[in-house]
Amino acid sequence: MLLNSWSITLLVTSAAALFLAAGAVGTAIRTLRFWDSEADTARQIELENETWLSALLMQYGMVLQILALLLLVLAADNYSEILIGAMCATGAFLANEYGIPLLLVKICGIFLYGFWIVLHRLDISSERLPLTRIKYGYVLLLVPLLLADILLLILYLVDLQPDIITSCCGVVFGGAAGDGKNLVGPVPVVVLMVLFYGLAGLLFVGGLVLLRRADRGSFPGENIIGIVFSLLWLLFFALSLLVITAVISSYIYAMPFHRCPFDILKEEYYSVGYVIYFALFTATFFGMSAGLTTLFTALPDMRQAVASFRITALRLCLLLLPLFLLVVSWFPAVYLLGGGDR
Repeated sequence: MLLNSWSITLLVTSAAALFLAAGAVGTAIRTLRFWDSEADTARQIELENETWLSALLMQYGMVLQILALLLLVLAADNYSEILIGAMCATGAFLANEYGIPLLLVKICGIFLYGFWIVLHRLDISSERLPLTRIKYGYVLLLVPLLLADILLLILYLVDLQPDIITSCCGVVFGGAAGDGKNLVGPVPVVVLMVLFYGLAGLLFVGGLVLLRRADRGSFPGENIIGIVFSLLWLLFFALSLLVITAVISSYIYAMPFHRCPFDILKEEYYSVGYVIYFALFTATFFGMSAGLTTLFTALPDMRQAVASFRITALRLCLLLLPLFLLVVSWFPAVYLLGGGDR
């Protein structure tokens, strides 16, 4: 499967991102050892020029890795056409033991890579570059993730054989008794949906409160509240993926036992999955970033830049969250209001 056009694209993309990030490792080490924004020595001037260039290349690498998640899902859908028993990307990811870990690494990377870009943009907003040490320390943490990503990708592609018998989403997400609800387990669908909409409402109200507070400046417990807000967004993200797969998808397909998180991307379902996942991923990213960036408000020249970013991020997540809820609620609402009953 290594010679498949999708495989080559994935390998080139991951290799390019790793190459660009690896080029920043030397700069990161020198920055952590010698950076002094108050100095005007030749070494500091040279280091500042070096950090600007390597950070620019690092940005390109992070953007490539963010786009790689979409490429992976599209590639898996293509692989499903030649794998025995696979009818969608789910079967392709389950064709060997490396598919699901690779997918999880890609999903986690979306937020980790994106947050590095946020740190970089905040850093260069100040002439003192107060986040330079932090963002380059972060680079040293991201490189092992990039290595794990490309290693899992190679192992997945090498072990992906056309004659492998794999499972389709109907088997994976279908209960032993054929009720199709094993993904939820013992949790009733009603309870799951109450948790889903309840947490969404809590995040929306919390975002409004934080937005009003951000307009007025700092407040007591700002850092703790920011971290809690970010963790709630992470919980909502995981819960949303579960709800989309186990509950919402079957309404989109108009088939009670068809539960798949990937087929909603296909044209026959109006590619509604792109809207759903774009709204969910971006709302989660900006919601988490709005909370986490409060940790940097105490740094020199950062309060105004962080406040400006937080206001923008909160406005975006407050816009995207209702969009996400509207789209995922539309299909069940049309079905149930039309007299359908599950």
